[in-house]
Amino acid sequence: MRTLVVALLVLLGLLLSAVAAWGVDKVVHSDQVSRNVTLAGVPVGGMDGAELGEAIDRLAAATAEDLVVVRAPGLAIEVSNAEAGVALDTEAVRAGVLDVGREGNPLAAFSTWVGGMSDSIDVEPIYVADVEVAAEMIRSAPGWVSVPPVEPSFSAASGEVVVSPGQDGVFLDPVLVAETLAAEVAFGTSPFSVDVTWSPMAPRYGEAEVAAALAAMDDLTDTDLTVRVNGQTARIGKTTLVGWVDTTIGEAGLVPVFNEERVLLSLERLLDGYTTPFPQPVYLVEDGEVTYGLDGLPAAACCEAGVADVLYRQAQRGGNTFAILPTRLIEEDGGIERVETLGITELVSEFTTNHACCENRVLNIQRIADIVSGVVLEPGERFSVNDFVGERTRDKGFVAAGAIHQGHFKDDVGGGISQFATTLFNAAFFAGLEFDDYQSHTIYLSRYPYGREATLNYPDVDLAFVNNTPYGVLIWSEYTATSITVQMYSTQYWDVKEAGQSSWRSGACRSVETFRTSTSPEGEVIEDSVKARYRPGEGLDCNGKATPKP
Repeated sequence: MRTLVVALLVLLGLLLSAVAAWGVDKVVHSDQVSRNVTLAGVPVGGMDGAELGEAIDRLAAATAEDLVVVRAPGLAIEVSNAEAGVALDTEAVRAGVLDVGREGNPLAAFSTWVGGMSDSIDVEPIYVADVEVAAEMIRSAPGWVSVPPVEPSFSAASGEVVVSPGQDGVFLDPVLVAETLAAEVAFGTSPFSVDVTWSPMAPRYGEAEVAAALAAMDDLTDTDLTVRVNGQTARIGKTTLVGWVDTTIGEAGLVPVFNEERVLLSLERLLDGYTTPFPQPVYLVEDGEVTYGLDGLPAAACCEAGVADVLYRQAQRGGNTFAILPTRLIEEDGGIERVETLGITELVSEFTTNHACCENRVLNIQRIADIVSGVVLEPGERFSVNDFVGERTRDKGFVAAGAIHQGHFKDDVGGGISQFATTLFNAAFFAGLEFDDYQSHTIYLSRYPYGREATLNYPDVDLAFVNNTPYGVLIWSEYTATSITVQMYSTQYWDVKEAGQSSWRSGACRSVETFRTSTSPEGEVIEDSVKARYRPGEGLDCNGKATPKP
Protein backbone atom coordinates (compact mmCIF):
# COMPACT_ATOMS: atom_id res chain seq x y z
CA MET A 1 0.00 0.00 0.00
CA ARG A 2 2.85 2.29 0.86
CA THR A 3 4.51 1.51 -2.42
CA LEU A 4 1.34 2.46 -4.34
CA VAL A 5 1.10 5.75 -2.50
CA VAL A 6 4.72 6.55 -3.31
CA ALA A 7 4.15 5.71 -6.98
CA LEU A 8 1.10 7.94 -7.15
CA LEU A 9 2.98 10.75 -5.51
CA VAL A 10 5.78 10.37 -8.03
CA LEU A 11 3.31 10.44 -10.94
CA LEU A 12 1.58 13.44 -9.48
CA GLY A 13 4.91 15.16 -9.16
CA LEU A 14 5.78 14.42 -12.73
CA LEU A 15 2.37 15.65 -13.86
CA LEU A 16 2.73 18.83 -11.87
CA SER A 17 6.19 19.33 -13.29
CA ALA A 18 4.82 18.83 -16.82
CA VAL A 19 1.97 21.25 -16.20
CA ALA A 20 4.45 23.73 -14.75
CA ALA A 21 6.67 23.30 -17.79
CA TRP A 22 3.66 23.78 -20.08
CA GLY A 23 2.74 26.96 -18.23
CA VAL A 24 6.30 28.26 -18.38
CA ASP A 25 6.45 27.36 -22.10
CA LYS A 26 3.24 29.26 -22.79
CA VAL A 27 4.57 32.36 -21.06
CA VAL A 28 8.20 32.26 -22.16
CA HIS A 29 7.49 31.19 -25.80
CA SER A 30 4.14 32.95 -26.26
CA ASP A 31 5.36 34.48 -29.56
CA GLN A 32 6.71 31.23 -30.94
CA VAL A 33 5.09 28.24 -32.60
CA SER A 34 4.75 25.20 -30.41
CA ARG A 35 7.16 22.31 -30.89
CA ASN A 36 6.71 19.83 -33.76
CA VAL A 37 4.02 21.92 -35.58
CA THR A 38 3.87 21.72 -39.39
CA LEU A 39 1.90 23.88 -41.86
CA ALA A 40 0.71 21.95 -44.91
CA GLY A 41 3.50 19.44 -44.14
CA VAL A 42 6.19 22.11 -43.75
CA PRO A 43 7.83 22.26 -40.23
CA VAL A 44 7.18 25.59 -38.51
CA GLY A 45 7.58 24.50 -34.83
CA GLY A 46 9.62 26.88 -32.68
CA MET A 47 9.49 29.68 -35.28
CA ASP A 48 9.09 33.20 -33.98
CA GLY A 49 6.56 35.59 -35.46
CA ALA A 50 8.81 36.87 -38.25
CA GLU A 51 9.90 33.41 -39.30
CA LEU A 52 6.33 32.17 -39.27
CA GLY A 53 5.26 35.15 -41.43
CA GLU A 54 7.94 34.30 -44.00
CA ALA A 55 6.83 30.66 -44.10
CA ILE A 56 3.21 31.66 -44.57
CA ASP A 57 4.18 34.10 -47.35
CA ARG A 58 6.10 31.36 -49.16
CA LEU A 59 3.07 29.07 -48.97
CA ALA A 60 0.77 31.89 -50.20
CA ALA A 61 3.07 32.64 -53.15
CA ALA A 62 3.27 28.98 -54.12
CA THR A 63 -0.50 28.63 -53.87
CA ALA A 64 -1.06 31.70 -56.05
CA GLU A 65 0.81 30.05 -58.97
CA ASP A 66 -1.03 26.73 -58.78
CA LEU A 67 -3.18 25.88 -61.80
CA VAL A 68 -6.95 25.78 -61.47
CA VAL A 69 -9.32 24.34 -64.10
CA VAL A 70 -12.99 25.36 -63.89
CA ARG A 71 -15.26 23.18 -66.00
CA ALA A 72 -18.87 23.70 -66.99
CA PRO A 73 -20.81 22.00 -69.81
CA GLY A 74 -19.24 23.30 -73.01
CA LEU A 75 -16.68 25.45 -71.23
CA ALA A 76 -13.23 25.05 -69.59
CA ILE A 77 -11.32 27.89 -67.92
CA GLU A 78 -7.65 27.35 -67.06
CA VAL A 79 -6.13 30.01 -64.82
CA SER A 80 -3.91 30.34 -61.76
CA ASN A 81 -5.31 30.54 -58.25
CA ALA A 82 -4.50 34.24 -58.20
CA GLU A 83 -6.45 34.85 -61.44
CA ALA A 84 -9.35 32.85 -60.03
CA GLY A 85 -9.37 34.93 -56.84
CA VAL A 86 -8.31 32.06 -54.54
CA ALA A 87 -5.75 33.06 -51.90
CA LEU A 88 -4.34 31.80 -48.61
CA ASP A 89 -6.01 33.42 -45.61
CA THR A 90 -2.69 34.42 -44.04
CA GLU A 91 -4.15 35.94 -40.87
CA ALA A 92 -6.35 32.94 -40.16
CA VAL A 93 -3.48 30.53 -40.88
CA ARG A 94 -1.10 32.48 -38.61
CA ALA A 95 -3.64 32.45 -35.77
CA GLY A 96 -4.30 28.74 -36.29
CA VAL A 97 -0.60 27.84 -36.13
CA LEU A 98 0.04 29.93 -33.00
CA ASP A 99 -3.04 28.52 -31.30
CA VAL A 100 -1.69 24.95 -31.38
CA GLY A 101 -1.16 23.92 -27.71
CA ARG A 102 -2.44 27.24 -26.41
CA GLU A 103 -6.15 27.54 -27.14
CA GLY A 104 -9.17 25.46 -26.21
CA ASN A 105 -9.89 24.04 -22.77
CA PRO A 106 -6.76 23.63 -20.62
CA LEU A 107 -6.87 19.82 -20.71
CA ALA A 108 -7.08 19.73 -24.53
CA ALA A 109 -4.39 22.39 -24.89
CA PHE A 110 -2.07 20.55 -22.44
CA SER A 111 -2.73 17.24 -24.22
CA THR A 112 -1.83 18.82 -27.58
CA TRP A 113 1.37 20.31 -26.04
CA VAL A 114 2.40 16.94 -24.61
CA GLY A 115 1.66 15.17 -27.92
CA GLY A 116 3.91 17.65 -29.67
CA MET A 117 6.87 16.36 -27.62
CA SER A 118 6.94 13.21 -29.75
CA ASP A 119 4.57 13.59 -32.79
CA SER A 120 4.22 16.48 -35.29
CA ILE A 121 0.95 18.37 -35.41
CA ASP A 122 -0.07 19.50 -38.94
CA VAL A 123 -2.15 22.64 -39.44
CA GLU A 124 -4.33 22.68 -42.59
CA PRO A 125 -4.13 25.95 -44.52
CA ILE A 126 -7.29 28.02 -44.88
CA TYR A 127 -8.21 29.50 -48.27
CA VAL A 128 -10.67 32.23 -49.25
CA ALA A 129 -12.02 33.21 -52.70
CA ASP A 130 -12.72 36.76 -53.93
CA VAL A 131 -16.14 36.74 -55.66
CA GLU A 132 -15.34 39.90 -57.69
CA VAL A 133 -12.12 38.40 -59.06
CA ALA A 134 -13.97 35.16 -59.85
CA ALA A 135 -16.64 37.15 -61.71
CA GLU A 136 -13.98 38.94 -63.79
CA MET A 137 -12.33 35.60 -64.59
CA ILE A 138 -15.68 34.31 -65.89
CA ARG A 139 -16.39 37.44 -67.94
CA SER A 140 -12.98 37.43 -69.64
CA ALA A 141 -12.73 33.70 -70.26
CA PRO A 142 -12.43 32.66 -73.93
CA GLY A 143 -15.57 30.90 -75.06
CA TRP A 144 -17.74 32.52 -72.44
CA VAL A 145 -21.25 31.47 -73.45
CA SER A 146 -23.53 33.14 -70.95
CA VAL A 147 -27.08 33.33 -72.31
CA PRO A 148 -29.15 36.21 -70.92
CA PRO A 149 -32.81 35.62 -70.20
CA VAL A 150 -35.35 36.56 -72.85
CA GLU A 151 -37.94 38.94 -71.50
CA PRO A 152 -41.56 38.34 -72.52
CA SER A 153 -42.79 40.52 -75.39
CA PHE A 154 -45.54 40.97 -77.93
CA SER A 155 -45.66 42.27 -81.49
CA ALA A 156 -48.27 42.91 -84.15
CA ALA A 157 -45.86 42.75 -87.10
CA SER A 158 -47.83 39.83 -88.57
CA GLY A 159 -51.12 41.77 -88.43
CA GLU A 160 -52.28 40.35 -85.12
CA VAL A 161 -50.85 40.60 -81.62
CA VAL A 162 -48.56 37.67 -80.85
CA VAL A 163 -47.25 37.22 -77.31
CA SER A 164 -43.83 35.62 -76.83
CA PRO A 165 -43.27 34.26 -73.31
CA GLY A 166 -40.04 34.91 -71.46
CA GLN A 167 -37.26 32.33 -71.35
CA ASP A 168 -34.67 31.58 -68.69
CA GLY A 169 -31.06 32.39 -69.40
CA VAL A 170 -28.00 30.68 -67.89
CA PHE A 171 -24.79 31.96 -66.37
CA LEU A 172 -21.86 30.88 -64.23
CA ASP A 173 -22.59 32.11 -60.74
CA PRO A 174 -19.33 33.66 -59.44
CA VAL A 175 -20.36 32.98 -55.82
CA LEU A 176 -20.78 29.28 -56.56
CA VAL A 177 -17.52 29.20 -58.52
CA ALA A 178 -15.62 31.00 -55.74
CA GLU A 179 -16.91 28.71 -52.97
CA THR A 180 -16.22 25.56 -55.01
CA LEU A 181 -12.68 26.70 -55.83
CA ALA A 182 -11.85 27.59 -52.23
CA ALA A 183 -12.99 24.17 -51.01
CA GLU A 184 -11.08 22.31 -53.73
CA VAL A 185 -7.83 24.17 -53.10
CA ALA A 186 -8.16 23.61 -49.36
CA PHE A 187 -8.71 19.86 -49.55
CA GLY A 188 -7.53 18.80 -53.01
CA THR A 189 -4.15 18.54 -54.63
CA SER A 190 -2.54 20.65 -57.32
CA PRO A 191 -3.38 21.01 -60.18
CA PHE A 192 -6.89 21.70 -58.99
CA SER A 193 -9.98 20.95 -61.01
CA VAL A 194 -13.63 21.74 -60.24
CA ASP A 195 -16.87 21.04 -62.04
CA VAL A 196 -19.66 23.56 -61.76
CA THR A 197 -23.11 23.78 -63.32
CA TRP A 198 -24.80 26.62 -65.17
CA SER A 199 -27.13 28.61 -62.95
CA PRO A 200 -30.52 29.71 -64.32
CA MET A 201 -31.22 33.42 -64.79
CA ALA A 202 -34.95 34.17 -64.76
CA PRO A 203 -36.57 37.04 -66.73
CA ARG A 204 -37.48 40.08 -64.73
CA TYR A 205 -41.05 40.18 -66.02
CA GLY A 206 -43.84 37.65 -66.07
CA GLU A 207 -47.49 37.23 -67.07
CA ALA A 208 -48.73 40.10 -64.91
CA GLU A 209 -46.38 42.59 -66.57
CA VAL A 210 -47.35 41.31 -70.04
CA ALA A 211 -51.05 41.78 -69.24
CA ALA A 212 -50.38 45.34 -68.06
CA ALA A 213 -48.41 46.13 -71.23
CA LEU A 214 -51.23 44.75 -73.43
CA ALA A 215 -53.70 46.97 -71.63
CA ALA A 216 -51.40 49.93 -72.22
CA MET A 217 -51.27 49.00 -75.93
CA ASP A 218 -55.08 49.10 -76.12
CA ASP A 219 -55.07 52.59 -74.61
CA LEU A 220 -52.29 53.68 -76.98
CA THR A 221 -54.00 52.51 -80.16
CA ASP A 222 -57.53 53.62 -79.26
CA THR A 223 -56.79 56.97 -80.90
CA ASP A 224 -58.21 59.00 -83.79
CA LEU A 225 -54.83 60.10 -85.15
CA THR A 226 -54.64 62.64 -87.99
CA VAL A 227 -51.28 63.49 -89.55
CA ARG A 228 -50.10 66.29 -91.82
CA VAL A 229 -47.14 66.08 -94.18
CA ASN A 230 -46.10 68.47 -96.94
CA GLY A 231 -49.34 70.41 -96.52
CA GLN A 232 -51.62 67.37 -96.90
CA THR A 233 -53.55 65.48 -94.23
CA ALA A 234 -54.34 61.81 -93.71
CA ARG A 235 -55.94 59.69 -91.00
CA ILE A 236 -54.14 56.74 -89.41
CA GLY A 237 -56.53 53.97 -88.39
CA LYS A 238 -56.35 51.71 -85.34
CA THR A 239 -55.42 48.65 -87.41
CA THR A 240 -52.36 50.47 -88.70
CA LEU A 241 -51.42 51.69 -85.23
CA VAL A 242 -51.67 48.19 -83.77
CA GLY A 243 -49.43 46.88 -86.54
CA TRP A 244 -46.69 49.28 -85.42
CA VAL A 245 -46.60 47.99 -81.83
CA ASP A 246 -43.69 46.15 -80.26
CA THR A 247 -42.55 45.97 -76.64
CA THR A 248 -39.43 47.27 -74.99
CA ILE A 249 -37.91 47.42 -71.53
CA GLY A 250 -37.96 51.01 -70.32
CA GLU A 251 -37.73 52.87 -67.06
CA ALA A 252 -41.35 51.97 -66.43
CA GLY A 253 -40.69 48.29 -67.11
CA LEU A 254 -42.28 46.32 -69.95
CA VAL A 255 -44.08 48.85 -72.17
CA PRO A 256 -45.52 49.04 -75.73
CA VAL A 257 -43.66 51.15 -78.30
CA PHE A 258 -43.96 51.92 -82.03
CA ASN A 259 -41.41 50.06 -84.14
CA GLU A 260 -39.49 52.73 -86.10
CA GLU A 261 -38.77 50.56 -89.15
CA ARG A 262 -42.38 49.41 -89.52
CA VAL A 263 -43.69 52.93 -88.99
CA LEU A 264 -41.45 54.28 -91.78
CA LEU A 265 -42.37 51.49 -94.21
CA SER A 266 -46.05 51.88 -93.44
CA LEU A 267 -46.03 55.65 -93.87
CA GLU A 268 -44.13 55.39 -97.15
CA ARG A 269 -46.97 53.25 -98.50
CA LEU A 270 -49.81 55.26 -96.97
CA LEU A 271 -48.37 58.66 -97.90
CA ASP A 272 -46.79 57.75 -101.22
CA GLY A 273 -48.56 60.60 -103.02
CA TYR A 274 -47.58 63.19 -100.42
CA THR A 275 -44.05 63.69 -101.74
CA THR A 276 -43.22 67.15 -103.05
CA PRO A 277 -41.98 67.16 -106.65
CA PHE A 278 -38.33 67.20 -107.62
CA PRO A 279 -37.10 70.67 -108.54
CA GLN A 280 -36.62 70.75 -112.28
CA PRO A 281 -33.63 72.26 -114.06
CA VAL A 282 -34.32 75.39 -116.07
CA TYR A 283 -31.69 75.67 -118.79
CA LEU A 284 -30.34 78.69 -120.59
CA VAL A 285 -28.09 78.58 -123.62
CA GLU A 286 -26.07 81.69 -124.45
CA ASP A 287 -23.34 81.69 -127.08
CA GLY A 288 -23.27 77.89 -126.98
CA GLU A 289 -22.74 77.77 -123.18
CA VAL A 290 -25.26 75.81 -121.11
CA THR A 291 -26.21 76.99 -117.63
CA TYR A 292 -29.09 75.93 -115.41
CA GLY A 293 -31.00 76.74 -112.27
CA LEU A 294 -33.40 74.60 -110.24
CA ASP A 295 -37.07 75.51 -110.25
CA GLY A 296 -38.84 74.57 -107.00
CA LEU A 297 -38.03 73.58 -103.45
CA PRO A 298 -35.92 70.49 -102.65
CA ALA A 299 -38.09 67.38 -102.87
CA ALA A 300 -39.26 66.07 -99.49
CA ALA A 301 -41.01 62.86 -98.53
CA CYS A 302 -42.35 61.22 -95.40
CA CYS A 303 -40.70 60.65 -93.15
CA GLU A 304 -37.59 61.60 -91.19
CA ALA A 305 -36.09 59.17 -88.67
CA GLY A 306 -37.71 59.66 -85.27
CA VAL A 307 -41.24 59.87 -86.65
CA ALA A 308 -42.21 56.82 -84.57
CA ASP A 309 -41.51 58.80 -81.38
CA VAL A 310 -43.58 61.75 -82.68
CA LEU A 311 -46.55 59.50 -83.40
CA TYR A 312 -46.11 57.62 -80.11
CA ARG A 313 -46.28 60.83 -78.08
CA GLN A 314 -49.39 61.93 -79.95
CA ALA A 315 -51.07 58.54 -79.56
CA GLN A 316 -50.41 58.66 -75.79
CA ARG A 317 -52.66 61.70 -75.58
CA GLY A 318 -55.63 59.61 -76.75
CA GLY A 319 -58.86 60.82 -78.30
CA ASN A 320 -58.68 63.04 -81.38
CA THR A 321 -55.08 64.07 -81.90
CA PHE A 322 -53.06 65.71 -84.66
CA ALA A 323 -49.38 65.39 -85.60
CA ILE A 324 -47.20 67.20 -88.13
CA LEU A 325 -44.77 64.61 -89.44
CA PRO A 326 -41.10 65.43 -90.02
CA THR A 327 -40.11 65.03 -93.68
CA ARG A 328 -36.77 64.08 -95.13
CA LEU A 329 -35.02 65.52 -98.15
CA ILE A 330 -34.94 63.01 -100.99
CA GLU A 331 -31.87 64.77 -102.38
CA GLU A 332 -29.60 66.28 -99.77
CA ASP A 333 -28.14 68.76 -102.27
CA GLY A 334 -31.53 69.79 -103.60
CA GLY A 335 -31.06 68.03 -106.94
CA ILE A 336 -27.69 69.39 -108.08
CA GLU A 337 -26.04 65.98 -108.37
CA ARG A 338 -29.07 64.58 -110.20
CA VAL A 339 -28.92 67.35 -112.80
CA GLU A 340 -25.16 67.23 -113.21
CA THR A 341 -25.32 63.47 -113.69
CA LEU A 342 -27.38 64.11 -116.85
CA GLY A 343 -24.24 65.50 -118.47
CA ILE A 344 -25.91 68.25 -120.50
CA THR A 345 -22.75 70.16 -121.27
CA GLU A 346 -22.14 70.44 -125.03
CA LEU A 347 -23.77 70.82 -128.41
CA VAL A 348 -24.15 67.39 -130.05
CA SER A 349 -26.30 68.29 -133.06
CA GLU A 350 -28.19 71.14 -134.67
CA PHE A 351 -30.20 71.79 -137.79
CA THR A 352 -31.53 74.91 -139.48
CA THR A 353 -34.23 75.44 -142.10
CA ASN A 354 -35.12 78.72 -143.78
CA HIS A 355 -38.41 80.38 -144.62
CA ALA A 356 -39.78 83.63 -145.95
CA CYS A 357 -40.21 86.50 -143.55
CA CYS A 358 -43.26 87.82 -141.93
CA GLU A 359 -45.89 85.25 -142.88
CA ASN A 360 -48.51 83.88 -140.48
CA ARG A 361 -46.83 80.47 -140.63
CA VAL A 362 -43.69 82.05 -139.11
CA LEU A 363 -45.72 83.00 -136.01
CA ASN A 364 -46.70 79.35 -135.61
CA ILE A 365 -43.15 78.11 -136.16
CA GLN A 366 -41.80 80.46 -133.51
CA ARG A 367 -44.68 79.72 -131.12
CA ILE A 368 -44.12 75.95 -131.10
CA ALA A 369 -40.36 76.52 -130.93
CA ASP A 370 -40.86 78.55 -127.73
CA ILE A 371 -43.05 75.83 -126.23
CA VAL A 372 -40.64 72.96 -126.91
CA SER A 373 -37.38 74.81 -126.24
CA GLY A 374 -35.93 73.74 -122.89
CA VAL A 375 -37.39 70.23 -122.85
CA VAL A 376 -35.02 67.70 -121.22
CA LEU A 377 -35.14 64.00 -122.03
CA GLU A 378 -33.60 61.73 -119.43
CA PRO A 379 -31.90 58.51 -120.59
CA GLY A 380 -34.53 56.18 -122.05
CA GLU A 381 -37.26 58.83 -122.04
CA ARG A 382 -39.64 59.24 -125.00
CA PHE A 383 -40.65 62.67 -126.30
CA SER A 384 -43.85 63.20 -128.31
CA VAL A 385 -44.62 66.61 -129.84
CA ASN A 386 -48.37 65.98 -129.80
CA ASP A 387 -48.33 64.78 -126.19
CA PHE A 388 -46.21 67.71 -125.04
CA VAL A 389 -47.74 70.57 -127.03
CA GLY A 390 -51.27 69.27 -127.41
CA GLU A 391 -53.74 70.57 -129.95
CA ARG A 392 -52.66 73.76 -131.66
CA THR A 393 -55.35 76.36 -130.88
CA ARG A 394 -55.78 80.10 -130.95
CA ASP A 395 -55.85 80.12 -127.13
CA LYS A 396 -52.31 78.76 -127.20
CA GLY A 397 -51.16 81.52 -129.53
CA PHE A 398 -51.42 79.77 -132.89
CA VAL A 399 -52.93 81.37 -135.98
CA ALA A 400 -54.29 80.14 -139.31
CA ALA A 401 -51.72 79.46 -142.02
CA GLY A 402 -51.07 77.10 -144.92
CA ALA A 403 -51.08 73.36 -144.31
CA ILE A 404 -51.47 70.14 -146.31
CA HIS A 405 -54.64 68.07 -145.81
CA GLN A 406 -55.38 64.98 -147.87
CA GLY A 407 -52.96 66.12 -150.59
CA HIS A 408 -54.36 69.71 -150.80
CA PHE A 409 -53.04 73.02 -149.49
CA LYS A 410 -55.43 74.85 -147.16
CA ASP A 411 -55.31 77.22 -144.21
CA ASP A 412 -55.54 75.74 -140.73
CA VAL A 413 -54.79 76.95 -137.19
CA GLY A 414 -51.21 76.00 -136.54
CA GLY A 415 -50.29 75.71 -140.20
CA GLY A 416 -46.56 75.86 -140.84
CA ILE A 417 -45.43 74.05 -137.69
CA SER A 418 -44.29 71.16 -139.86
CA GLN A 419 -41.23 73.27 -140.61
CA PHE A 420 -40.38 73.12 -136.91
CA ALA A 421 -41.11 69.37 -136.98
CA THR A 422 -38.70 68.86 -139.89
CA THR A 423 -36.00 70.91 -138.18
CA LEU A 424 -36.48 68.98 -134.90
CA PHE A 425 -36.53 65.70 -136.86
CA ASN A 426 -33.12 66.43 -138.40
CA ALA A 427 -31.57 67.56 -135.10
CA ALA A 428 -32.71 64.25 -133.55
CA PHE A 429 -31.46 62.36 -136.62
CA PHE A 430 -27.92 63.71 -136.28
CA ALA A 431 -27.96 63.27 -132.48
CA GLY A 432 -28.47 59.55 -133.12
CA LEU A 433 -31.80 59.45 -131.26
CA GLU A 434 -34.20 56.60 -131.97
CA PHE A 435 -37.38 57.50 -133.86
CA ASP A 436 -40.57 56.02 -132.47
CA ASP A 437 -43.19 57.78 -134.62
CA TYR A 438 -42.97 60.14 -137.62
CA GLN A 439 -44.44 60.81 -141.06
CA SER A 440 -43.09 62.80 -143.97
CA HIS A 441 -45.07 65.42 -145.87
CA THR A 442 -47.20 63.84 -148.56
CA ILE A 443 -46.00 66.51 -151.02
CA TYR A 444 -42.32 67.32 -151.21
CA LEU A 445 -41.43 70.92 -150.36
CA SER A 446 -38.06 72.10 -151.60
CA ARG A 447 -37.19 73.97 -148.39
CA TYR A 448 -36.78 70.59 -146.63
CA PRO A 449 -34.11 67.86 -147.06
CA TYR A 450 -35.42 65.41 -149.62
CA GLY A 451 -36.65 62.21 -147.90
CA ARG A 452 -35.49 63.35 -144.45
CA GLU A 453 -38.30 65.40 -143.00
CA ALA A 454 -41.49 65.17 -140.94
CA THR A 455 -44.89 66.75 -140.55
CA LEU A 456 -47.45 67.07 -137.75
CA ASN A 457 -51.22 66.95 -137.42
CA TYR A 458 -53.01 66.66 -134.08
CA PRO A 459 -53.80 64.02 -132.94
CA ASP A 460 -53.06 61.42 -135.61
CA VAL A 461 -49.70 62.49 -137.11
CA ASP A 462 -46.99 62.75 -134.47
CA LEU A 463 -43.24 63.14 -134.18
CA ALA A 464 -41.81 61.08 -131.30
CA PHE A 465 -38.31 59.86 -130.50
CA VAL A 466 -36.44 58.20 -127.62
CA ASN A 467 -33.25 59.29 -125.87
CA ASN A 468 -31.15 56.17 -126.42
CA THR A 469 -28.02 57.57 -124.74
CA PRO A 470 -26.80 57.36 -121.13
CA TYR A 471 -27.02 61.16 -120.80
CA GLY A 472 -29.77 63.73 -120.70
CA VAL A 473 -30.68 65.59 -123.88
CA LEU A 474 -31.75 69.26 -123.93
CA ILE A 475 -33.84 70.50 -126.87
CA TRP A 476 -33.07 74.14 -127.58
CA SER A 477 -34.65 76.34 -130.24
CA GLU A 478 -33.45 79.61 -131.76
CA TYR A 479 -34.95 81.57 -134.61
CA THR A 480 -34.65 84.66 -136.76
CA ALA A 481 -37.16 86.34 -139.04
CA THR A 482 -36.18 83.92 -141.83
CA SER A 483 -34.92 80.73 -140.12
CA ILE A 484 -35.55 78.23 -137.38
CA THR A 485 -32.74 76.28 -135.65
CA VAL A 486 -33.10 73.31 -133.28
CA GLN A 487 -30.10 72.22 -131.21
CA MET A 488 -29.49 69.16 -129.05
CA TYR A 489 -27.25 69.58 -126.00
CA SER A 490 -25.90 66.56 -124.11
CA THR A 491 -22.59 64.68 -123.83
CA GLN A 492 -21.48 63.43 -127.24
CA TYR A 493 -22.33 59.74 -127.45
CA TRP A 494 -23.30 58.77 -131.00
CA ASP A 495 -21.03 59.53 -133.94
CA VAL A 496 -23.67 59.83 -136.69
CA LYS A 497 -23.18 59.60 -140.44
CA GLU A 498 -25.80 59.72 -143.18
CA ALA A 499 -25.06 56.59 -145.21
CA GLY A 500 -26.80 57.45 -148.49
CA GLN A 501 -30.28 57.21 -149.97
CA SER A 502 -32.29 55.02 -152.25
CA SER A 503 -35.56 55.86 -153.98
CA TRP A 504 -38.11 54.02 -156.07
CA ARG A 505 -41.46 54.54 -157.63
CA SER A 506 -44.61 53.39 -155.83
CA GLY A 507 -47.15 53.77 -158.55
CA ALA A 508 -47.31 57.49 -159.33
CA CYS A 509 -45.67 58.25 -155.97
CA ARG A 510 -41.98 58.11 -155.10
CA SER A 511 -40.58 56.43 -151.98
CA VAL A 512 -37.28 57.48 -150.43
CA GLU A 513 -35.18 55.72 -147.79
CA THR A 514 -32.35 57.56 -146.04
CA PHE A 515 -29.77 55.44 -144.21
CA ARG A 516 -27.98 56.33 -140.97
CA THR A 517 -24.99 54.79 -139.17
CA SER A 518 -24.49 55.60 -135.46
CA THR A 519 -21.36 54.50 -133.54
CA SER A 520 -21.05 54.61 -129.74
CA PRO A 521 -17.80 55.27 -127.78
CA GLU A 522 -17.67 51.53 -127.02
CA GLY A 523 -17.76 50.70 -130.73
CA GLU A 524 -21.41 49.64 -130.90
CA VAL A 525 -22.76 50.32 -134.40
CA ILE A 526 -26.44 50.86 -135.17
CA GLU A 527 -27.60 51.01 -138.78
CA ASP A 528 -31.12 52.26 -139.37
CA SER A 529 -33.08 54.40 -141.82
CA VAL A 530 -35.99 56.83 -142.20
CA LYS A 531 -38.52 56.78 -145.02
CA ALA A 532 -40.72 59.19 -146.95
CA ARG A 533 -43.26 58.92 -149.75
CA TYR A 534 -44.33 61.79 -151.97
CA ARG A 535 -47.42 62.21 -154.20
CA PRO A 536 -46.89 63.28 -157.80
CA GLY A 537 -48.54 66.65 -157.11
CA GLU A 538 -51.24 68.49 -155.21
CA GLY A 539 -54.59 66.76 -155.32
CA LEU A 540 -53.22 63.52 -156.84
CA ASP A 541 -52.92 60.10 -155.20
CA CYS A 542 -50.35 57.35 -155.91
CA ASN A 543 -52.53 56.10 -158.76
CA GLY A 544 -52.29 59.52 -160.40
CA LYS A 545 -55.97 60.16 -159.79
CA ALA A 546 -57.43 63.36 -158.37
CA THR A 547 -58.47 63.40 -154.73
CA PRO A 548 -61.39 65.40 -153.35
CA LYS A 549 -60.61 68.58 -151.44
CA PRO A 550 -61.17 68.31 -147.66
